[in-house]
Amino acid sequence: MPLSRPRLRLFKLKFWAPYGTIRDKPTVGAFSPLRPLQLRPPLSLNSGSRRSFVIPYAKLVETTGLIEKADNEGLLYFDNIYPVRHNLWDFRQQILSIASKFESKNILAFMRENVIPEDLPISLSSVIPRPKDGGVIIKFTNHSSLPESEVEKRIQEHVENHTLRPWFNPFRTTRSFVVRGSPWIEDLHRFPSARVRVEFEGADVDQETLYLLFRRYGLIRDITPLSPAVKDLPRYATIQYVGLRSAASARNCLHGFVAPNGTKLHIYYDKALKKNMIREWFFGHPRIVIPALAALIAALTVAIFDPIRTFFIKRKITKSYSLTENKFFKYLKEQTTSALNAIMTNGGLGRYVRRQNAEMQIGFADRQDVVERLRFLISESPETFIVVQGPRGSGKVDLVREYVVKDGDNTLTIDCQRLVETRTEALFVKELSAQTGYFPVFPWMNSVSSFVDLVAQGLIGQKAGFSETLDAQFKKILENTDTAIKEIAVEAHKHAVGVVHPKNQNSVDACKTMDLIASEDVDESQSESRSEDFYIGTGIPRPVIVIEHFLHQRDKHETMYRTMAEWAAGLVAAKVAHVIFVTDDVGYSKLLQEAMPNTVYNTVNIGDAPPDLAKSFVRRQTMALPDTGTDREDTLKDLDKALEPLGGRMTDLLALIRRISIGETSLQAADEMIRQSSTEIIKRFLKCGSDIAWNPEQVWTIVKGLATAEDIRYNQLLADPLFKGNSDVIAALEHAELITVTERDGRPHAIKPGRPIYRAAFKRLIQDKGLYADQEITRLTSIVGVLSAGISKDEDELVKLSALFTPKGPAVDVSDRMRFLADDIQVRQKKISQCYKQIEEQKKVMAVVY
Repeated sequence: MPLSRPRLRLFKLKFWAPYGTIRDKPTVGAFSPLRPLQLRPPLSLNSGSRRSFVIPYAKLVETTGLIEKADNEGLLYFDNIYPVRHNLWDFRQQILSIASKFESKNILAFMRENVIPEDLPISLSSVIPRPKDGGVIIKFTNHSSLPESEVEKRIQEHVENHTLRPWFNPFRTTRSFVVRGSPWIEDLHRFPSARVRVEFEGADVDQETLYLLFRRYGLIRDITPLSPAVKDLPRYATIQYVGLRSAASARNCLHGFVAPNGTKLHIYYDKALKKNMIREWFFGHPRIVIPALAALIAALTVAIFDPIRTFFIKRKITKSYSLTENKFFKYLKEQTTSALNAIMTNGGLGRYVRRQNAEMQIGFADRQDVVERLRFLISESPETFIVVQGPRGSGKVDLVREYVVKDGDNTLTIDCQRLVETRTEALFVKELSAQTGYFPVFPWMNSVSSFVDLVAQGLIGQKAGFSETLDAQFKKILENTDTAIKEIAVEAHKHAVGVVHPKNQNSVDACKTMDLIASEDVDESQSESRSEDFYIGTGIPRPVIVIEHFLHQRDKHETMYRTMAEWAAGLVAAKVAHVIFVTDDVGYSKLLQEAMPNTVYNTVNIGDAPPDLAKSFVRRQTMALPDTGTDREDTLKDLDKALEPLGGRMTDLLALIRRISIGETSLQAADEMIRQSSTEIIKRFLKCGSDIAWNPEQVWTIVKGLATAEDIRYNQLLADPLFKGNSDVIAALEHAELITVTERDGRPHAIKPGRPIYRAAFKRLIQDKGLYADQEITRLTSIVGVLSAGISKDEDELVKLSALFTPKGPAVDVSDRMRFLADDIQVRQKKISQCYKQIEEQKKVMAVVY
């Protein structure tokens, strides 16, 4: 006769247990004799390997999992003796066993003294610890005809009168029950659960009977029988207890019990559904979970890292905790460097004693008024932007950096050129973070977040928002910087208002603030609770933000510059800080006007150095060069002639000095620089492609005009046939630094070369007969085309007017209009004839000149 599934399970356990520990893997559906039992391969046939919770009892119990007993013997189950083991990694029992008095060798003695009544005619013979279930099973011998129910009742009464509360679980008492079934002693990876499954070996047991049998062990939450429609075997019912120990007691006491209808019960722990509910809900609702997880991570990031980043930005601006920015260290470094330079240059301390003022460097001696004006503007309350504009190489960046904000307490410099020249977005974020002090920053996280977003898009059809665009990261860094600047301003204002007396304070606005505070009848706590806007509105000096090389490579980074302008506008509008824009772009006003409309900016224009300072600078720097064996005076004897075409542009002067240092005379160096500038103009402007705003004919017109005159009238150039009144071409050439447009009374007035050396380059270009002839032919041909198009237009109109004539005469008198068109055709034709005549002359030159 085939074995039922529960009996077959016990048989397999009895057969395989001696060879090793069995790892449980629950089966699904009806039992099949062909399905293999999931076992861990034995280490050896004689292996005695056991886990720590294998029962320390007779070998028979260890190998079979069953407890044999005689007719006069019974089993008692005591609950709450050990901590319940929840999983494989729960080591509380091993830790608590050191301090616990419930060791296996002492349990029998303890039970005899504290749990078993003295007049009860039973004797305890052996103990089977069940540490995984939190209790013990004790075998007893009944020396009388007292039924087991009476034994159980008397023991329970005794336990109630002598309450036992283990120290590791003082809120629950120890309970005692008679084991009514045949407990299965196993060491599988099945850990106690409040949910048990009762399998029926026989007919189904109704819910009332199950409640009657199982209720005594604890409060039952629900009983769920298997639906009659389910054909799976064996049949079972699920019982959900409120407490975990109640389920453990029921399993140890009723496993193998025969119900009144003859059905044998087999009880097993059922996996709790609650353990996986959260995980299943997460994976089942990705459209909700993933965006919520992204929002949670963002919130935690803001809460944890933003205060840290704000602190480091403040440290960067205030230069606190920095040895290199310490005033004493800087002073010592400057004095030591100056002394060493003097010794190495002159061999003594004479020059160190008579050292020249640093402001005598190129372009700064005559700009002392510019420096004073900038210092005055940053000492006042911020009302608008401060714009320092000048051509490239005019020294405006060094002027602001070295003479305006160098000794400032709270300054922040952002170099846009270094930002836009980064190759990747990660390097851009890293560079901006370094300039602002934004730390910590994780640029590599954006790549990981982009991958996560890609996976999320495949799952839910949309991005989860883990990754951030470059614009979002840029705005985030500026927002943290804004917070840090505001905190610095408020702290500085509170400190100044609190410690500076009006009589000793130079700022008039600060005196007014002190008088206002003194006039109000408020206590100290109310004074400290004043709003930040109150302190920001005072006239105490603010932090200074310097944005260098603003609008560098504007065409590629228009969005970045617009965001930066809006951020700066917020700082100025809130009177938090002064913002100085240093730029060589003449079109800055359009972008700044969008950020702060209806506002006039404080503009400071920086030009080239005058001839005398340029000469002094070149001579001084040349004399300071290492000795190469050449006579420096012979090298610089024609310096005035060399500097005449170069002007006072810093970049050109430095290039001249470098050429002189390699052995060239000043005239040779200047001539080579002019030649290089001419070549640059040819390649960039005269041999350009078709994807730019200008054409070579327009550039050649400007080159001819500026080579023979000091400047060109702006309106005169617009009236040229090749320009046709298009001012965008002139603006594009100015942006490319070929020309400079000067203004008068707020309107464009004249056009000059973009660099002083360009005038000499223009003269060299028109002296090249081959180039001149080639460009003139191209320019004249373009003019002929424009004039011919005008003639064709006039001819078409004349044809239309002639259609108005009838045999009786013209229907409308159009003689004046026709006469005007005829004269216009005649004038245009004369110009075309002159152009063709000039073209023929230039062709003759092309025939004999390379």
